[in-house]
Amino acid sequence: MPVFEGLLKEGVIIRPLAPQGAPNCIRITIGTPEQNERFLNSFRKVFSEVYP
Repeated sequence: MPVFEGLLKEGVIIRPLAPQGAPNCIRITIGTPEQNERFLNSFRKVFSEVYP
């Protein structure tokens, strides 16, 4: 999963849900405001690279 791999390279750990039968879904956990901001910034970067 390109988004999963890209976020992992950014140091952001998410969980793919393919083992639970949802191959196109991910699970994220709400964190502190700083952690959420870091996730959003990394997600925007990775998503724009994967889906230009």
